[in-house]
Amino acid sequence: MMYGLTLIQPWAAAIAHGGKRIENRVWKSDRAIGQRIAIHAGLRFDEADEWSILRLLDRESLVDAHVHGAIVAVAQVDDFVTNPFDVTADQRPWFCGPVGWVLSNVRALPEPVPCRGAQGLWPVPADVAARVMERVQKGGRG
Repeated sequence: MMYGLTLIQPWAAAIAHGGKRIENRVWKSDRAIGQRIAIHAGLRFDEADEWSILRLLDRESLVDAHVHGAIVAVAQVDDFVTNPFDVTADQRPWFCGPVGWVLSNVRALPEPVPCRGAQGLWPVPADVAARVMERVQKGGRG
């Protein structure tokens, strides 16, 4: 079973390509710890924070920042942090809490997999999860 986490763009692109290894939420899910999750680019775009986010991303990320309604990466959830002093220096620009999901082993998909997202941590349909894993094995970048 693979779970998905939907993010407003360009936040999903920031995880896939921009070195963002903290995802900020107001909740945590114990079932996510140690699990590989799908990073889903939702249909919305965060125009309010667009320039502050995009200035932290590279050229490749800028292209993927406009992908919507698709899984763009997979990542492992290692831990949750609530204290800014528990965040590493490279995570600091991305952490605003209250709960930071610490991500590792991020693999951007060479081609996004279209999929409908949902709120919370949601089960990825088995056929979609299989396509995601095929793309990871064919050349997911990390």
